[in-house]
Amino acid sequence: MSSMNDQMKYDAILLAGEGKSSYKVYHQNKAFLTINGKCLIHYIIKTLQQVEFIQDIYVVGPKEALGQVFLSGRVDLKSPKRIHIVEQKTTLYENIWHTFLQSLKDGNGEVQNTEPHRDRAVLVVPCDAPMMTPQEVEYFISHADMEKYDHVLGLVSSEKLKYFYPQKKIAGIKMAYIHLKEASFRINNLHMVKPLRIENREYIQKMYQYRYQRNLKNLILLGFSLFGKEKTRHYKTYIGLQLCLFFSKLGLDFLVDHFRNLNPRKELEKIIGTIMKTRFKTLEVPYPGAALDIDNAKDYDVMKNRFDEWWKYIQEHKESLPVEANHIEASSTAHTEKVARPSPTH
Repeated sequence: MSSMNDQMKYDAILLAGEGKSSYKVYHQNKAFLTINGKCLIHYIIKTLQQVEFIQDIYVVGPKEALGQVFLSGRVDLKSPKRIHIVEQKTTLYENIWHTFLQSLKDGNGEVQNTEPHRDRAVLVVPCDAPMMTPQEVEYFISHADMEKYDHVLGLVSSEKLKYFYPQKKIAGIKMAYIHLKEASFRINNLHMVKPLRIENREYIQKMYQYRYQRNLKNLILLGFSLFGKEKTRHYKTYIGLQLCLFFSKLGLDFLVDHFRNLNPRKELEKIIGTIMKTRFKTLEVPYPGAALDIDNAKDYDVMKNRFDEWWKYIQEHKESLPVEANHIEASSTAHTEKVARPSPTH
């Protein structure tokens, strides 16, 4: 599948903030954690600079600290893509919205009128997924049908992530999944979104705030905050998802397989679209890198120790991708050679 996206370029918003709902690792902003002597944000910047479909890169976070990190890492803010550093706000939603408005400013630094930009889409990416590859981002952007949808979210199947699990005497990252009727997926942190086409933008913060659902109270609060009392029909899918997550943690796979039937993928997409009042779609991506994010200190330690091995594995298993994915990868590689510059070595 290809779309109009093949001919378009999009700005990227890189989230590196320290909002009240963000999690630090070893009391540090995850963007500034290091692997092989390079900050995580350097890896993400390198990846985004090699993606043909990306125009400007907007990095939102603590502006002074980001400027110092880019300076010490000798990151060129003007080439091959312009990098804009935006001072962070309080919440994830505010960071995305404020940064999007910054991207609309004219030569005088003003946003004259947002109406002409209602169909303007941007790529939103995290700062804590250093395994993300240019080919992965190329694939996601080129397959996100932004003529038909307003928000496309990337997913990776559990099959693509098994190599990174803990093994006998070898540390790894065991991930939580969304168990749908069709398969089990992990959100890969890539979003293509038209901010002005999402009516209930404030719900983004609610979902992000309760993303680590550690107790029953949080599950109930999330359900009521999203659905309210009037949308009780949505609770069947919500309860089905939570039951699958619960039984998966207990290792009761036969119960996961039973309750996943309550969660058809299309039904979940429809529910999210209804909640957000927008046209929402998920997109399965055949690359695992962006899903390997760092949520805690344990994951960070594992990533540091196995980074080179895992990166080599990702590179060596490109042949397992669909023919179309390999075609896009080859195109991206050719482009990468044109814009190569000193950057973190993977």
